[in-house]
Amino acid sequence: MIKSLFLGLTATMVMVAAPSAQTPPAKPMVPPAAKAPAPPPLPLGPPRAFAGYTQPEIGAAACRVVSQTRTVCTIPAMTAGRYRITAVGAATATAAALAPAAKGEGAAQALQVDIGQRVCGRVDRRATKDNVWTTGAQSLMAVCEITILTDRALDIAAVTGVANAAPDPKGPTLKVERLPWDGVLASGFTAGAPAPATK
Repeated sequence: MIKSLFLGLTATMVMVAAPSAQTPPAKPMVPPAAKAPAPPPLPLGPPRAFAGYTQPEIGAAACRVVSQTRTVCTIPAMTAGRYRITAVGAATATAAALAPAAKGEGAAQALQVDIGQRVCGRVDRRATKDNVWTTGAQSLMAVCEITILTDRALDIAAVTGVANAAPDPKGPTLKVERLPWDGVLASGFTAGAPAPATK
């Protein structure tokens, strides 16, 4: 009977220990997360609401130097879309910048971009306490972005002005580039100033 009990105990121990020797069930494979598709590129040209309009390239043939201080590019009629305008104006300080009449102010320069009858932006170079322009050539650059919808031809102008300096005889340069349509009809920065102090 002792032998039978020993055998039975042995069998019980084997039965208890056997499950620990089994291979654990395999975990189900989880497929890697799919990458979100890239958004489609923004289209060039106006949306369908502006049927009949186009967004043409505005190349050198559409631009002309009117004078040494003014260059104009013309956007044709029936144009809709976004454009980036880059203007550069150069000038060289003259002897007047060193003359006593200048009173230490040296030379000064301004560059403005006009869109039709609107001023898109202006940049100025004026003398500061630590920087007085008295000799050599300097340049200014102005960049504007516009969204237009026009039935008539529209002139874009780069206009430069100087004091105690001579503008580049070739006139300011003007470049007009098409931008993709993003659905925003117009946007512009109108003013900036420190916020009033709270009481």
